[in-house]
Amino acid sequence: MPINIKSKLAGLNLLTDNSIVIGSGIMNALNIRPSNDIDVVVSSSTYENLRTSGKFNVETKHGRQILTDSIFEIGKSWSVLGKDYNLTDLLKESVIINDVHYITLDFLLSVKESWLQDENVRQKDLEDVQLIKEHKTR
Repeated sequence: MPINIKSKLAGLNLLTDNSIVIGSGIMNALNIRPSNDIDVVVSSSTYENLRTSGKFNVETKHGRQILTDSIFEIGKSWSVLGKDYNLTDLLKESVIINDVHYITLDFLLSVKESWLQDENVRQKDLEDVQLIKEHKTR
């Protein structure tokens, strides 16, 4: 069963003004495929509040510090397409679905297509690009 992203975000007081779901969350919201986790970029103050809440592990992934638990990966930015995008940047590339900010499907497609050039490309990303393209032609 897909994750109810809105309720999980609300449980952490993550709202449209302080967070955006990145990664495949938009695919879950558009019923393209279910998502098993929630990747989020939040404001710096929200990040600090969550970091000190004791609810998350602090890890370093892809050179950036993130907060993790069994569902969430929360950061202050997302380094993709040759740029480090913070919350303000990402909100310019967003859509609101069911009161949740998501990156647009077009932005996700651009990101995933850029990852296809990586020598360690993930099968999941290959499949996601295909799924997105199929969805866009409907």
